[in-house]
Amino acid sequence: MLILLLTLLFGALIIEGIRKYVLRIKDPDIEDLWNELNEREWYRELLENPQIKKWIEIDKESGLLSDPYYVRKILDKEDHRQGFIKYIRGKINI
Repeated sequence: MLILLLTLLFGALIIEGIRKYVLRIKDPDIEDLWNELNEREWYRELLENPQIKKWIEIDKESGLLSDPYYVRKILDKEDHRQGFIKYIRGKINI
């Protein structure tokens, strides 16, 4: 069982090394995604409410908006965007 676990771990390290150093695939930069998010009209409308703005800043530090893959999803997909808006509005009970 331990050998299987070590084999899987070693395989994951090799795949990550190939992805990072051979294919040169980089993780998305969160700052660039946040800048792209700031350009969206629906996001600016959310920021007009001071209570929502506070929760968004908290989410950028340690919530959903700290994950670059999630931010990309809410930028690209309407369903994720609506879910995020509902989540944020639920935080302040609008």
